[in-house]
Amino acid sequence: MPAPVNAAESHCQGEEQVIFSCSLGEKTVSVCASNDFSASSGYLQYRFGPLGMPELTFPAVNDASVPVVQFIQARTLIFAGGGGGYLRFINGEYHYIVYTAIGKGWGTKDGIAVERSHQVIANLKCQDVPVSKISAEFFTRAGLSIDQNEFEIPGLD
Repeated sequence: MPAPVNAAESHCQGEEQVIFSCSLGEKTVSVCASNDFSASSGYLQYRFGPLGMPELTFPAVNDASVPVVQFIQARTLIFAGGGGGYLRFINGEYHYIVYTAIGKGWGTKDGIAVERSHQVIANLKCQDVPVSKISAEFFTRAGLSIDQNEFEIPGLD
């Protein structure tokens, strides 16, 4: 089995920050932010699909006048011997949850879960080592609200 590679390619443009990105095989998931992204400026966007041709971009507009807090929530996770966090992108009844975590006994878990009406309908695991800036410090700087529907990473039972 080949050694994991870092996710060097993403859907983010040169003038954007890569907050999270990994290959899911044929497709890539990326969370991109404007370089000026903070609680009071810029944008944060979820992008999914083949590299160079995202099938889904949410929120659809990268407009700093649209407050991200109405579409995006975040939470840190605590595990024995580790921890993690996730970003929840809320698009009506569909939620796209980008997560990264590490724990004693099970190692790392990174990927995206898709929920419909609060039920997981898909869980796609990263095929490489993700680029990730998901952290409590990032959530605070971004002014994101804490997710009230605590997400459980699939496969940790």
